[in-house]
Amino acid sequence: MIRRLLIIAAVLPLVAATTNCHRAVQTAPLAAAQDSMRGIVSITGTSFEQSVMLRTDKGTIALGVNAADSAALSRMGGIDVRVFGTRELNRFRVTSFRAMTVSGAAVVDGFVRDDDGKLSIETPEGRLALGNPPAPLRNLVGARVWVGGPLATGPNQFGLIAPAAR
Repeated sequence: MIRRLLIIAAVLPLVAATTNCHRAVQTAPLAAAQDSMRGIVSITGTSFEQSVMLRTDKGTIALGVNAADSAALSRMGGIDVRVFGTRELNRFRVTSFRAMTVSGAAVVDGFVRDDDGKLSIETPEGRLALGNPPAPLRNLVGARVWVGGPLATGPNQFGLIAPAAR
């Protein structure tokens, strides 16, 4: 009996120290989970002070974006997008976004690539060949665009999201 008490007395400080160590780690702030929302981009305000908003089926929310994404999203007015980031009180902090539909038709969002004279759109899922791309699209190699219409045969509509990096 005394031997058991001595073992317990020796082990309890170790358990307490380990438990406190884990508690300290658990009380540290956790990184916010990635979230997403889908809606139509709306630009409000003046040329001096613009706000980028997202109209969803649940209402309108302000989008918090960095300067590069703000410029890209300002080109997306009226386009259905999915934004990724973190939801805050009355704002959604955007880390990335993707064009989904334009005028109700599905589009592909990606970068224009020239593959030995043939254009393709590079998306996170891979490259998609454009069978009959519009001629002006050839001037946008490296730019991020949305492309609508049948990719293999055309005709295709497109819009600039972000110019090619220089």
